[in-house]
Amino acid sequence: MRTSKRYTTVALLPAMLLFAVVLVFPTGYVINLMFQRYSLTDVTGNRYVGVDNFARLAGEDRFWTAALNSIVFSGVSMAVSIPIGIGIALLIRRRLRGTSVLRALLIVPMVLAPLVVGAVFRFMFESGGFIDWLLGFVGLDVTPFLANPTTALVTVAVVDAWQWVPFVAIVTAAAMETLPREVLEAARLDGVNARQELWHFTLPMIRPLLALVALIRFMDSFREFDKIFIMTNGGPGTSSETLPIYLYRYAFQYYEMGYAAAVGFTMLVLISVISTVIVRWMRASQGVAQ
Repeated sequence: MRTSKRYTTVALLPAMLLFAVVLVFPTGYVINLMFQRYSLTDVTGNRYVGVDNFARLAGEDRFWTAALNSIVFSGVSMAVSIPIGIGIALLIRRRLRGTSVLRALLIVPMVLAPLVVGAVFRFMFESGGFIDWLLGFVGLDVTPFLANPTTALVTVAVVDAWQWVPFVAIVTAAAMETLPREVLEAARLDGVNARQELWHFTLPMIRPLLALVALIRFMDSFREFDKIFIMTNGGPGTSSETLPIYLYRYAFQYYEMGYAAAVGFTMLVLISVISTVIVRWMRASQGVAQ
């Protein structure tokens, strides 16, 4: 039975309208906004200024500090979550006693709202909280992790990694279940030990999936807002101010919507560029021609 073009158009019209409302119109509005001086506190001065917002952004030291903080935050979060997630996946693969319980517990951090995670860990890291008690119990000096400019950003990044270690573990464990058993059994018969099996067989065979996991973790951590906002609010000072926090301040505290739109667009470009670099690096490590 052939479907008429008119019927197809009518059938697709609701989806097309929804797509326009939730994506096309907001995107066009932001693109238009980032070329304006648009302030909610001084509407009489709103006007088109061309690329002035981007010129201001390029010369703003605070912006580049926030960009560096975002890269550091993502790097620490990935450096913690991916290796630990792979390690937990290896434990799941060994099918030890209690593995089913471990699988169930792994889901808990993932289903918690980031705001809840941030609030819980903020209470834990506050002066006199659980972390202070734990450090004192083992005989270590109490450290104000969230109040110290040198440790605040890394501390929140570790908390972010804690929430998403289960994601890495579950996806990696699922990938390991699909590996051809005959290849691994033949390697063991040839005298390959567990470490050699991991580095020369298991990880290379699941490398494409690990690249996808790394990409997802980078994009998610780079735009992380909730936990940073709750735990440090970008402080002390601007030591843990990442690009999402920087964008929030200019949009909803200083009400400079045009400049904030330019910051948001620049964030999108940075995420796209760094994501492309990650993908190309993973492909090059597999010897795939670019």
